[in-house]
Amino acid sequence: MMELEALQAVLPQVRELGASLVAISPQRPSYGRAVRRRAALEFDVLSDEGLTVAQAFGLVFTLPSYLEELYRSFGQTLDTFHGESAYRLPLPARYVVDRQGQIRAADVNADYTVRPDPEETLAQLRGLSANSERQRP
Repeated sequence: MMELEALQAVLPQVRELGASLVAISPQRPSYGRAVRRRAALEFDVLSDEGLTVAQAFGLVFTLPSYLEELYRSFGQTLDTFHGESAYRLPLPARYVVDRQGQIRAADVNADYTVRPDPEETLAQLRGLSANSERQRP
């Protein structure tokens, strides 16, 4: 949730650059709405229940059995949150997409604790903005 709060903090700058921010989560819609309310997010948190979008981007992995057992021992059942019995998760990823739908920057890390700094995302957006300004007649 801290990552979402950090993104919320830079949302005004994102908007000033003419961009939008959307988060996608494997959680069921009700959990995403609860997170959005609890963190007072001003951007959408969309549900990728069943990991359809993550699968299309090649981001899905299945937890090894020992981690599945560990999750279960803590009472964490992904089927409750994600709506499926498989212990699959998406790799955390951040994409910067231009107005033509082309991915211009991507950050994916197998270590879920390593997330891109929102300032890096702002720098990428500034680069896109500068490029589009140079291309205008």
